[in-house]
Amino acid sequence: MRTRTLASLIAAASLVLSATAASAAGSWETADVVGQGLAGPVVAADGASVLRTPNGVAASLTMATPEPGSYTYPTGPTGSGVAGHPEAFSLWVFIFYNPEECAGAICGPGDLMNDPDVIAGAYNAGGHLEGGANLHLQGFVNKDSFTFGGPNAETLGRALSMGFDLADADIHLAVAPHGGLDPALLPGSISTPVGSPASWWLAIFPPLS
Repeated sequence: MRTRTLASLIAAASLVLSATAASAAGSWETADVVGQGLAGPVVAADGASVLRTPNGVAASLTMATPEPGSYTYPTGPTGSGVAGHPEAFSLWVFIFYNPEECAGAICGPGDLMNDPDVIAGAYNAGGHLEGGANLHLQGFVNKDSFTFGGPNAETLGRALSMGFDLADADIHLAVAPHGGLDPALLPGSISTPVGSPASWWLAIFPPLS
């Protein structure tokens, strides 16, 4: 009898913990992927997803792999600037914690880099080489993730410690193309920025409240 009671208590506790974890994590949100640039066509309906958790953001994006040579290749220290097979792509999570401070209706890198009143950061969520039909990128950014975007950019941990809530944030996913494989550029071509929003495929997730 004692064993049965103990087992029941453990099972009940497990259910409570599972429910609490699910509640804390919220639910997955989906958005269309457009590109290149925000004015570009939809390339994957509901192809992007994010999950806001108390300590970070899980991100997933699936789209048809862009045909080599059919799109604009940004150039830079980690971009070959030319078509190839396979090609390198990186996934970015931009988080604008107080989007009401952005200059326009849609936040952008200019707000992140130039406006000290905008609390924001840019985080690498993954990247890889792709030569197949579909490009799938996913990752998780958390309090320990490095932030790109210059001296005004904030780490996720710092933003949360300032009292910001990810539910109130404007979250953008961006796929940056680094061009055909150049071994000399690895691992930078899957883990550091290249180009601008005009050359990225994008998905936008507005604040939940």
